[in-house]
Amino acid sequence: MTSADVARESGVSRATVSYVLNNAPDRSISAATRALVIETAERLGHVPYAPARALRSGRMNVVLATVPGFSIGYVFDLALDELNRALGTRGYALLVTRIQEEQEGLNLRELWGSVTPTLVLAMGGLPDHARRFIAMSQAPLIEDGGILSHVEMGRMQAEYLIGHGHARLAFGYPEDPSIDRYARQRLEGVRAVCEEHELPAPVVGTVGTQLDAAMPVVEAWLAQGVTAVCGHNDDLALMVLTAVRSLGLEPGVDLSVMGVDDIPLAAMGLTTIAISTEVFTAAIIERVLAVLEDREAVPVHQRALRLVVRSSA
Repeated sequence: MTSADVARESGVSRATVSYVLNNAPDRSISAATRALVIETAERLGHVPYAPARALRSGRMNVVLATVPGFSIGYVFDLALDELNRALGTRGYALLVTRIQEEQEGLNLRELWGSVTPTLVLAMGGLPDHARRFIAMSQAPLIEDGGILSHVEMGRMQAEYLIGHGHARLAFGYPEDPSIDRYARQRLEGVRAVCEEHELPAPVVGTVGTQLDAAMPVVEAWLAQGVTAVCGHNDDLALMVLTAVRSLGLEPGVDLSVMGVDDIPLAAMGLTTIAISTEVFTAAIIERVLAVLEDREAVPVHQRALRLVVRSSA
């Protein structure tokens, strides 16, 4: 159904339909006529043509979120889901695209040929080539930096374990390159605390998603005198726990393990650093809405990280 169909059914001109559906600020339309046009458009199933609307307004009601991987973590996935809902109630669509380090911006150029976003939200960092392209496009850029301290997450893990008598730590590094930026920062925090306590640097081992590959990593840590492991996240830490049990050892006794995130499965006994999904999500949504509404963002002052102690450490 077109605007002409709506005009014919309503008994008004196409111009009036256009003024009403596009909420033209400089046109005086009676409340009765406005209500009639809106009711008719909804009844006929009329959908405004997005490219034409974009030409008139100079933008499309699209927020583009760039991510290094289509799942960058439990908390981040929930935040994008809530942002999608918040934008939907305000007439905006959330479009998520993956940006990789080795690309040269071609995917963004192709995307900009179809969509001109109102703003760009970078989750999980942004490669230099993508940052340069977005700057040239003049789309406002928002990043998730500063809301969560990944260095602090690693520090909290190491401080807890060292405070409970562990002098030889390991760091479980993820094999997924899309979360490498976060992993480097968390490892930095663990290393810093070990250095402050004049302890050896953490032994780093890459832990994947297969038990057969995780078990040799755990055995190597034990052979080097490691007594506690800081896992990059809960998924990785739970794999380490499974490997410990498969070796006939007891988590929390033969080898202590910690994670980050406090995903639902962590309730099975994993000591972890919980990230408040409410605090992080509220901060992300506030940053985005502040730009869309042309105002200053209200800072979120609540603490987002807390220690959750269970049997694994």
